Amino acid sequence: MSIADGRFELSERGFKGLGSGVRGSSFANSANLEMRACPQVRERESREEKRYFPKVSNIEQTRAAENAAIGVYVSKNGRLGWAVATRGAKMEIPMKNHKDPSDLKSFPPLGAAVKVLMIWPRFPSSFWSMDGILDLVPIKTDQPPLGLLTVAALCPKNWTLRLIDRSFEALLDADILWADLVMVSGMRVQKDDIRETLLRARALGKRTMVGGPLASSEPELMLPLADHVVVGEPDEVFPEIAADLERGSAKPLYDIKEKPDISKTPLPRFDLLKIDKYASMAVQFSRGCPFQCEFCDIITIYGRKPRTKSPRQLLAEFDALYELGWRDQVLIVDDNFIGNHKLALEMVRKLEEWQVSHHYPMLLYTEASIDLAQKPELIKAMVRANFFYVFIGIESPSPQAQMEAKKFQNLRRDPLESVRFIQSEGLWVTAGFIVGFDSDTEDIFDQQIDFIERAAIPWAMAGFLQAPPTTPLFDRMRKEGRLIMDTTATSNFDPPNFITRLPLPVLLEGYRRMLVALYSPGAFFDRCYRSLLHWQARKPQEPPEIPFMIALGIVFRSILHQGILSSYRRAYWKFLLRLVARWSLHPCRFSMGFAMLISGHHFIHYARNLAVQLDAQLHKSRFQRRSPELIYEPSARSSDFITE
Repeated sequence: MSIADGRFELSERGFKGLGSGVRGSSFANSANLEMRACPQVRERESREEKRYFPKVSNIEQTRAAENAAIGVYVSKNGRLGWAVATRGAKMEIPMKNHKDPSDLKSFPPLGAAVKVLMIWPRFPSSFWSMDGILDLVPIKTDQPPLGLLTVAALCPKNWTLRLIDRSFEALLDADILWADLVMVSGMRVQKDDIRETLLRARALGKRTMVGGPLASSEPELMLPLADHVVVGEPDEVFPEIAADLERGSAKPLYDIKEKPDISKTPLPRFDLLKIDKYASMAVQFSRGCPFQCEFCDIITIYGRKPRTKSPRQLLAEFDALYELGWRDQVLIVDDNFIGNHKLALEMVRKLEEWQVSHHYPMLLYTEASIDLAQKPELIKAMVRANFFYVFIGIESPSPQAQMEAKKFQNLRRDPLESVRFIQSEGLWVTAGFIVGFDSDTEDIFDQQIDFIERAAIPWAMAGFLQAPPTTPLFDRMRKEGRLIMDTTATSNFDPPNFITRLPLPVLLEGYRRMLVALYSPGAFFDRCYRSLLHWQARKPQEPPEIPFMIALGIVFRSILHQGILSSYRRAYWKFLLRLVARWSLHPCRFSMGFAMLISGHHFIHYARNLAVQLDAQLHKSRFQRRSPELIYEPSARSSDFITE
């Protein structure tokens, strides 16, 4: 790596960052959501991108040969240095004569009428990308980049803003050349496209700014790539940042320590969206979480004291979406919607009044901790406000794993009883599960399968434990010498970024077996059916209305791709016929059941593809270790998914 003209540049050796973060939501809270790029968009962009990234594979090969990672770190006192990792060991070399990142370079003023191109990077295919569903419904992606929309609202009124969502829009040279400032936000899982976007803008001579979860947790990754890096929540200080950009005093690094009062955060710029391209809209009520889960970076980025918007603010966001013609699903993106359950109850009651006055135009869903089961009054209010379902971080049926992770809220009541209670009170449940805790034994995979089946949770997001930077787990793994510094992990579906107590082949094979068991077509659709039996939907819950011709098109494509052409058509027809026979006259359950039906086109294929990747990783692990006791003997093959 080299410094050219006082600014970090990539050398021929390339750049590979240290550590691995997987969650969070910053640069005004981008939700932890994933989506895929349309093949047509990739085809349009490919020729232009190749000009800027012709040697990526060579860089990676060189980096692998040298077995070293080189990056930039920022110390606690603000000093910069080179960070070098070789075979798991980390060495930090302070840079001389750079006490503050602002000393690195001064930038020319952008003037008062700044043209800003906001770019939301693409996600790789993943559990939540819903690739298969996007083949069946007339939308392009899942949720919008709420973080960038919030930052857009913080920009001066005299700035001209454009937004490109790379999940379905092509990014052309003309778009970049139009801008005075290219602004990017994203999460760890988006890091590859963040890097490509920033380097491409720099190659075209444009100023760049990056923020978001990745920049907030690992600024050392972004400092060599962007002119300005924003760490933390910029709600209260962005006017100062904007003024610095206009007058030419902008800093390379803005490290924001204070947590803003989000009751003063302006209305997101929903008007920048191509709103008809999305399956769901997103709003935010709170930031932060009161708990202390060891692996979670939400509390380290946003703090343990939840901060909330006022009911009036949130209703203004619903009004804005309504005026734009939105009549569909809305995700409340809070990492824990009930972090302050008293204020959440107050807000939900106001939201119920809004829904009644507008004739229930929107279906709501959110994420909450499992102690929601201990708040029946709040659940009832959520149901009356037309919440349909909730994502819960159950993580593990093992009490030892919950204790290890300091997830004490999950130990107050039997988790299966909690799920049953929430379902019976009117909220359908989806949940996250994790393997790879130190306390996990070889039977943890069977425990997870058994719990998920008994709880009847169709959309069970099962993944590996990761240690994101800034978390207590990351610090513990580093102190114990177990952190893998040269990992390529970007999400919970990659192998852990630390040395686990369970041998890696055992962990990979067990996880692979979980996927086969949970997402074989028969097991998946049977769990869907049983989830509807447990879910006691009730008035006034009401699904959004879908125009007849659009609904007819979805049904036709589903029957064609799933009921005729797919390898799992037998399980498909069995579930569809049971759904029609039992709930065709019950709009809530039939709507939710049909959503699960078409979701199978994503989850079955995604699990199958991930199982193939795990096969490759297992063989690679066996080859690298060359140890007889670690030889991989799979108990199930990817062909187990083919048919039932």
